[in-house]
Amino acid sequence: MIVCSCTVISDTDIENALVEILGAPNAPIPTPGVVYRHLSKRMNCCGCAPLAVETIYNKVDALEKKGLISPSISASTRSKLLQFKTRNNERSGLPKTEPAARLSEINGRKIA
Repeated sequence: MIVCSCTVISDTDIENALVEILGAPNAPIPTPGVVYRHLSKRMNCCGCAPLAVETIYNKVDALEKKGLISPSISASTRSKLLQFKTRNNERSGLPKTEPAARLSEINGRKIA
């Protein structure tokens, strides 16, 4: 599945990058920026950011189930990603409990 059509990044690219990133000592939070830099790419329009975060979150879970990353790294990463996602929702005025993709209304305006 293509996650970013501007730079042609697939979910497999993200998965491979996560294995390398999370396998390093003192691994950073694998935000889209960290993953894209690891892939030597840059976000252009940033329209892929929500899908990238969701893909990263899901891939961390899948990598743990495959045994490619330890459960402690997986739990720590999921916790940090959730905090990152919540903080970004707060900055954009979105409720903490509902992801942006599921909202039907922001600031009184309907979203298509």
